[in-house]
Amino acid sequence: MEYSKLAPAYKEEYIEKLFPLLRIPSVFEASDHFPYGKSIDEALHYMLSLGKEDGFLCSNIEGHAGHIEFGAGEEVIGLLGHLDVVPPGDGWSTEPFQPVIEGDCLYARGAQDDKGPVVAAYLAMKLLKDQGFVPKKRVRLILGTDEERDWKGIEHYFKKEEMPVFGFTPDAVFPVIHAEKGLIDSYINFDVPDVTSSNALLSFSSGERLNMVPDAAEARLKINDIEELFQAFLNLHQLKGNIQKQENTFLLTLYGKTAHGSKPENGVNAALHLLKFLKEIQLHPDHAEIVNHIIECLSDPAGSGLNCNFQDEVSGNLTCNMGIVDWKSGEKCRVGVNVRYPVTIDSELIVQSLKRFSKKAHGTMEIYDHLKALHIKKEHPHIQALLEIYNRHAEDTAIPHSIGGATYARALETGVAYGALFKDSPDTAHQANEHIQLKDMIKAIAIYAEAIQHLSR
Repeated sequence: MEYSKLAPAYKEEYIEKLFPLLRIPSVFEASDHFPYGKSIDEALHYMLSLGKEDGFLCSNIEGHAGHIEFGAGEEVIGLLGHLDVVPPGDGWSTEPFQPVIEGDCLYARGAQDDKGPVVAAYLAMKLLKDQGFVPKKRVRLILGTDEERDWKGIEHYFKKEEMPVFGFTPDAVFPVIHAEKGLIDSYINFDVPDVTSSNALLSFSSGERLNMVPDAAEARLKINDIEELFQAFLNLHQLKGNIQKQENTFLLTLYGKTAHGSKPENGVNAALHLLKFLKEIQLHPDHAEIVNHIIECLSDPAGSGLNCNFQDEVSGNLTCNMGIVDWKSGEKCRVGVNVRYPVTIDSELIVQSLKRFSKKAHGTMEIYDHLKALHIKKEHPHIQALLEIYNRHAEDTAIPHSIGGATYARALETGVAYGALFKDSPDTAHQANEHIQLKDMIKAIAIYAEAIQHLSR
């Protein structure tokens, strides 16, 4: 089959099926009735209903995940995607959950991460089915629901369902991702002395997720007039923000730029910048000690402040993102840190660095989540087959890559990330104005269709 000629016929269907999914604000929310919230459950039901309408076998695994399947045989080939998204954040030119097409670009939260690629993978399966192809292995599009948070959905799925012999996730970039850095999410907790005199930091709040660079930060201070100092700081660093006087306190707000936690250098960390301003205004010593320590250890996204700026030839540099800061005077300061370490580095070195960071300021450290690194040899036959298919369609000579992102490939015994972005695609995951290029998704449909046919024969 000439997939590159067949795929363009699915463009209108791609848009038609994707738009309703993008309109569902599938951000995690606590719920007594749904594992990850009503909206995520709605997104899962929507995709499974599409599969049923198109004649696929579908299964909902107790609201934690689901799959859409076709083919026969003892073995399963898995395509793993997720339907949950990160919060939209600020700075959008359009409504985040009202998809808009401008030229060849489709804008919406989840367009790139990961709803757009999931629908591309689905239509690759449908293209094959429409052409009468019957896989000799069962092909499953596995739909996760909690990827942006705790991965509980996919963990529950594989407690109930069999593990594919091989699989890929359309949740990264082409050509083939054979290595993913290890990921440690941790929280550092400090006791904050109750300061009632002047120059006290009463509260500080920034960030929603550890895997996002925070795009806004807010601090309340009991201090003398600092309006001119704050404005001068904003001007010097080309930042935006505002300051409001409220009785005997000042409320400071500073805006940055969000980015994916695996690439903190692409964002502007609002929390870090606001803390740096607080360092300049001579806070009360009991508060300044903690603020200065956070800045000293977490300013460098390569991790030098933690003395763990490691790197290797397989996966590159370590990255460190301070994603959450929550401070209440007289109570606690909670700092959330997302570290992604090279695949050949012992994770215990990172853990000990984080413990030293917390101990130095008389705090405590807790590991919230730890995803071990993924590393499959480039010579693996399935990797080489996927690489050849991509290079032929893209007219490229690429080699397998590594990334700092954490994809569902880690949930497989043997699997990789495979697209759906190309080397010239805009990378806007977790950012304002997230978008995809439609031409990229149509090309991805062709690549995925051929990959599925090859892996399932």
